[in-house]
Amino acid sequence: MIERETLLPIGLEDASGRLRRTATLRKMRGHEEALLYDPSLSAGRLVTELLAGCLTRLGEDGEVTVNDVRRLYSADRNYLLLEIRRFTLGDAMACAYGCPACGAHNRVVEDLGRVDVRRYEGDRAPESVSITLEDGYRDGDGAVHRDLRLRLPRGDDEEFVAETAERDPLRARDALILCCIDQFGALPRAAIEAYGLKMLRDLTLGDRRLIYQAMDAGAPGVDFRRQLHCSQCDAPFEAFLEASNFFLLN
Repeated sequence: MIERETLLPIGLEDASGRLRRTATLRKMRGHEEALLYDPSLSAGRLVTELLAGCLTRLGEDGEVTVNDVRRLYSADRNYLLLEIRRFTLGDAMACAYGCPACGAHNRVVEDLGRVDVRRYEGDRAPESVSITLEDGYRDGDGAVHRDLRLRLPRGDDEEFVAETAERDPLRARDALILCCIDQFGALPRAAIEAYGLKMLRDLTLGDRRLIYQAMDAGAPGVDFRRQLHCSQCDAPFEAFLEASNFFLLN
């Protein structure tokens, strides 16, 4: 079967701490298509199973395990979905974007080969992102914690929050952030887990926006944002290319 090698935006860390950057893919088959119709799979588990079926090698290693796929950064998982789609069905993808100004449906044929991808430059796992909150979190003893360190999300984090995302997207986003907190001021890990989502909900909107920006802005991976002009009212607007539509056969 024809295979294709590609360079991951980040890579999978090996036992020595180095990143395995190259991935070898095969085309999506009927076995993987059947996963798209399996109602028992959450969105996160679906991505894991699909990638496990199409990813044949990471670096110089042999067989790729499901656990390897779970350990991949979310940035790499999204990139691999893009590359599998391109390899299997080509670069042209018909999309429809609703204009927020007039509601018109704008039909566009996207060239997936021209989607921007930001790649990490290091050969070791990325360090946590450090931010200082403006207001911070006041714990039960009255101490205020402002310094926050966040790591990049991985596949196992996606699986953890996937079912919640279908019911409550905001709760799922907070749960994902909670998974990615390496340090929050002087709070011990046990306290962070005990305070849980309430700790994040107690933050001001300004601080929450700082966290969102730290998680999203400039991070390695595929830039799914699209800058468009409405074909009806000519208003400019931003939309997102939906990876969930990559494998629709229409």
